[in-house]
Amino acid sequence: MAQKGDLLLQMKGVQKRFGGAIALRGTDLSIRAGEIHALLGENGAGKSTMLKILAGVHVNDGGTITLGEKPFTTGSPEAAIAQGIAVIYQEPSLFLDLTLAENV
Repeated sequence: MAQKGDLLLQMKGVQKRFGGAIALRGTDLSIRAGEIHALLGENGAGKSTMLKILAGVHVNDGGTITLGEKPFTTGSPEAAIAQGIAVIYQEPSLFLDLTLAENV
């Protein structure tokens, strides 16, 4: 189990292009155990693209990603999940025939 301060995830120089559009240009991110992060930016800044790379939806075009001390390779959501990364997308999923308390 990770101790507070241990490096859990590191992205160095991560790049992603969609045709001629550059979505991520040399993006770096480090997350350590015990930290809380927020990902903020304007529309089109690459926030979703970065998360989709981690979730295995997209493959990065450059840079490295490590999870703990191991190289993190994606290519499919299943590969990401097998390495310990999954994303829960924010989608309203209420059951209209249930009460508020029952939906929670």
